[in-house]
Amino acid sequence: MRRLAWIGAVTAAIAASLAPHGAALAQDEPGGNAMGGPEISSGHHQGDHQGPIGPYLSAAELRNWPQGSRRPTPERLVRQRTAEIFAAAGVPCEIIAAHNPGETRRRKDIYEVACREGPGYMVVAEEDPAILNCLHLAATEEALRAVDASRPVTSLCLLDQNKDAAASLRPLAASINPACAVDQAAWIGRVGEDQDRYEIGCAGGDGLWLQTPINRTDVTRSFSCLDLIALGEACKFTTGAEQAATVASWLPEGGAACAADGARVVGVADGARYYELSCGAGPGMMLRLTPEGRFDQAWPCAQATGIAGGCKLARAEP
Repeated sequence: MRRLAWIGAVTAAIAASLAPHGAALAQDEPGGNAMGGPEISSGHHQGDHQGPIGPYLSAAELRNWPQGSRRPTPERLVRQRTAEIFAAAGVPCEIIAAHNPGETRRRKDIYEVACREGPGYMVVAEEDPAILNCLHLAATEEALRAVDASRPVTSLCLLDQNKDAAASLRPLAASINPACAVDQAAWIGRVGEDQDRYEIGCAGGDGLWLQTPINRTDVTRSFSCLDLIALGEACKFTTGAEQAATVASWLPEGGAACAADGARVVGVADGARYYELSCGAGPGMMLRLTPEGRFDQAWPCAQATGIAGGCKLARAEP
């Protein structure tokens, strides 16, 4: 077969739209703050009892609400007030649960709501309301307590619906990869000043990263975990076996048998995407997908030596 004119290193070559996961990868992407990195905690928490918006009641205190003679705001009014705040801020949220867990030490009400799609929010009803992503808060607390397990919890959503990140992000993942059966998910970083990033695990298949504008549910970028590995990143919710199963699923029925146990992105040429698949004790193969993400052709590794240096994972000969 014709030797491909390869377009540099894979990190520079991935310029076509990802299939099936959407956005293209730039050479300097994905970047941003990874969960647990120093940028998450600095500027968000300054001391034992500081939350993202200053000192307010800890989760332990909130669970003991109501305190003294104070009564929580009824759920009906919490829904009404947060809906007004969301409408003014342009935050999409079909509220499915809400409560008033407490107030700040400045006597400003705290509301928590769960949304039918996307993360829920903690809202501080100030003149300029603070709207805080529950999954971001959970990731921040996890990172900080990993450093100091004795540190008091200062900002954490309590509604059951807001503790299930997989359920919250399932509709967003489905908009990019309908075949993904989301089994794990988490907020993993902030990109620039206006984008949140999430990791999605797909049961039995390759996972992905999603980006949305802060406090929005429209996906602006996405990255498959296979491509992220090629860029030196790692998905903690996706295994090599799941990635191999995804690549093997692209092979046509009745084609060469493959007990897939490994896969990697090879690169892009003329819009087509190339992957290597190792097949256990048997010879591996190289696959090509069209720019639209459909299977095009496969070659045994013995016949694929001219594609970016040939197979690196798999046996070339039986």
